[in-house]
Amino acid sequence: MKNIAVILALLAITVSVAIADDRQPLSYTFIEGEYAIDSAIEIYGNSSDSDNAWAVGGSWQFTRRFILWGRYNSASYDLPNYGEHLNLKLGTLGVLFRLPIREGGSSPLDLLVGGSFEYQNTDILTQLGGDTFSDPGVGFELGVKAGVARHFDVSAFLHYNDYGVFDEGFRNYLDGIFFELGAELALSRRFSLTATYVTGELDYLNLPGMERPEEVEVDRDEIRLGVRFYFR
Repeated sequence: MKNIAVILALLAITVSVAIADDRQPLSYTFIEGEYAIDSAIEIYGNSSDSDNAWAVGGSWQFTRRFILWGRYNSASYDLPNYGEHLNLKLGTLGVLFRLPIREGGSSPLDLLVGGSFEYQNTDILTQLGGDTFSDPGVGFELGVKAGVARHFDVSAFLHYNDYGVFDEGFRNYLDGIFFELGAELALSRRFSLTATYVTGELDYLNLPGMERPEEVEVDRDEIRLGVRFYFR
């Protein structure tokens, strides 16, 4: 995974050489699909990979300052040390406030801050049975998006999700924090190729069916490649 991150960084440096003054402004009205070429979680120091991780999403800039956005992620992981399988589904629907820091020219820069409604579904299938729970939550997003070349943009985001108590009887609590780095190469005014790296953790105060269910930290790392279509 580290080697892939280095390759992506070298690609960004190479493309950024093509800086030009006639680049398009930053845009936020699009739909996209992504597939994870590398997705892994770590529980108690043991890592598990997924061969079926993907995401779909999009956003709509309905005013100069405000953006409606959403995303749905799905991934499945084998857990040989604890049972059968862990399925993780995460959904987001939120609003971002756009604050232009630098507009026009060859290197536009936006600051983005917002809130969101969150949804998570955790499905654990163990040798002793299964546990499934789905819960709504809230989120906070803070990020920047920048144009570094005529056809190349980069972004960085911090996401915090709080799902609250998902089982009143055991006072199980779930929250998470993720960092997201993105790169986008425009092929035309409508189509772009994207690369996204996500790292962070979900903290389950009590996750049934695991070795030490009183507290479980699920570290998650993922690299996704995708295609983005712009409506304007």
